[in-house]
Parts: sequence; structure tokens; C-alpha cells
Amino acid sequence: MAVSNWQQQYKLIIQWGKLVRPKPDIRLPANLIKGCELPVWLVHKRKGEHHYFEFDSDSSVMNGLAVLLLVQLNGKTAAQIDGENLVQSLRDLGLEKHLTPSRNNGFSRIILRALAFVDT
Repeated sequence: MAVSNWQQQYKLIIQWGKLVRPKPDIRLPANLIKGCELPVWLVHKRKGEHHYFEFDSDSSVMNGLAVLLLVQLNGKTAAQIDGENLVQSLRDLGLEKHLTPSRNNGFSRIILRALAFVDT
């Protein structure tokens, strides 16, 4: 993100989240990520060696964070997705310092679930 301070980053995350269209068709119990404060859903599809994800939530912040994550994952192969580098890249943004503990926890759960799909 090319912004200079946390308030601008947060506004940008919220703006991205507002661009995410609701996906009622993925709001199924099997797609629900457990351990998040608010319900969030993640769907994984694989086309050949490439991974694709869809995400939905009622929270514009969580949707924005998911956009940030899925930009790093969608259309890539498992070989291109390095979980350790992904987590470090997201840490380098400093999100955990500014997000509430419950949002940090939820975002971590989303990352872990996405990476679990890639590893299978």
C-alpha cells in the first residue's frame, strides 16, 4: 500500500472492502471460517495448478483485508505461494499493530484457511 500513515491505510482497506460484492451463494456452513468474531466465508477453487478464492463478510474491514490477501493468492500456483513470505509480507504492512485483537485473530484465521487449501 502506497500510503503514508495508518489512518490512510485503514481508509483504503475500508474502501476496498466496500467494493466487494456480497456473495450469498458462498455463505454455506462448509465455507464458514471458525474462530472469527463475525461470520466470514472463504471458497477455494483450483483450475489446473492455479488457485482461486472468493471471500464474503458483512464487515467492510474484513472484506478489505481479504482483498489484500487474495491479491497475493489468486491465479497463482502452490509453488508461487510461499506461506512464510506471505505472512511476513502482511506483517511488514504493520496491520497487527493497528487492528483490534479480534480482527487480527480473524485475519489470521483467513490466512491459515487459505494456505491450508493451497497445501492440499
